[in-house]
Amino acid sequence: MTTTLLIDIDGTLVEHITSLPERVQKKLPTPKVLPGVIDKLTEWGKAGHKIILTTARKECWRALTERELEEAGIWYDQLVMDLGCGPRFLINDLKPGREDMPMATAINLPRNQGIGEVKL
Repeated sequence: MTTTLLIDIDGTLVEHITSLPERVQKKLPTPKVLPGVIDKLTEWGKAGHKIILTTARKECWRALTERELEEAGIWYDQLVMDLGCGPRFLINDLKPGREDMPMATAINLPRNQGIGEVKL
């Protein structure tokens, strides 16, 4: 069974300093990759998990976002942009006969902690 991981970018994979438009306007440096991110993404990729990155960054920032992710060595299968800045809910069904196995789980991390300690 393939596990799908939906992972936010700013504050989860890279340091969240300010909004992307403000960072570009002020010519601030590209955010640094948070501790454990590359190792954990590599581990999950080798395990066959599907990595979907999510972000509230506007679609017009896609090219810049893709370039930053590539330069940072952050790989992924899919990039979903322009999500709302508010809470996000993942809604899924339970497999018949497997009601004991939740098909959706949320992991909330402190901002800028990184994913190095996340256990699936």
